[in-house]
Amino acid sequence: MTISFEVIPECGLRNDSVEFILGTPINQMISALQNVPRIVKNIQLIYCPKEPFSKDICINLKDDGIRLIFDSKQQVLKIIEVYAPSKLTLQFGQTIFSTPDQPADIQKVQECFGATHPGEYDDLQKLFLLNWRGTSFAFPAKDSSAVQSTYAHGLGSLHFSNSSIPQLERLTIFYGSTLSEAKIPPQPTYTLCGTNKLNKIDVIQEDGKIKGLKINFSCEWSNDGGYRKSENAIKTYEKVILFDCKENQVISDLGAPSRIFYKSDEKMLIQKGVFKETAKNDEEKADYFFNYFTMGLVS
Repeated sequence: MTISFEVIPECGLRNDSVEFILGTPINQMISALQNVPRIVKNIQLIYCPKEPFSKDICINLKDDGIRLIFDSKQQVLKIIEVYAPSKLTLQFGQTIFSTPDQPADIQKVQECFGATHPGEYDDLQKLFLLNWRGTSFAFPAKDSSAVQSTYAHGLGSLHFSNSSIPQLERLTIFYGSTLSEAKIPPQPTYTLCGTNKLNKIDVIQEDGKIKGLKINFSCEWSNDGGYRKSENAIKTYEKVILFDCKENQVISDLGAPSRIFYKSDEKMLIQKGVFKETAKNDEEKADYFFNYFTMGLVS
């Protein structure tokens, strides 16, 4: 089954079933992919366990030829790379410019996306690049003499010296004016979905010992008297969590955890329900942990 996507420069790919939007946290992207197992299959998660904070994280959709690249520190989607566009149906606005039966070539891309500066030749990769803000298209070419840059009506375009028109080899979507200067995209507010967005954590020390954390985070906030808006306002909070805080205080400050993990002598059990006290005294209680996936915290 061929998947269709709308290409949105400096934003992402989307269809009626799934969206790949720049700035989306990796945990939400994994959850989104888990919700469409019949549409997106053969998924690889690639990361470096030895250097987790210096090497980017990648989700590779092998059957669809899409690579989702996440920043290693902020763990948000920063680059979308379509490395096998012939496997997909791609459209820009209302115009379909690439299908498996009729893959995009350099002329179709120029006609669909409009005039651009003269194409750039990448001698290392043997590719010609057409660039727009937030998106870049790569076409194979053995050498720069295969094409020449000229100006038509004051705008740059590529004119091929032979009858062979190269087909699209790679499409890249990023945040910024050029791919070489791509920035970490901000997280879209509509991806919060009732979760917390971590901004900053400071360690609280006393007499050389760590006493707790000062946590700065943002979340959706609604104070509209019951009227539901399409998008709630975003409010920033700063909370101090000390190591002797009770569970009620943690929940009051940070909200309900994403999951609660219970520790037994044999293994860690994942419980989906709300924590309930069943032990009669503290000695009979098993250790348990509040896990805030979107904040990278366990308490």
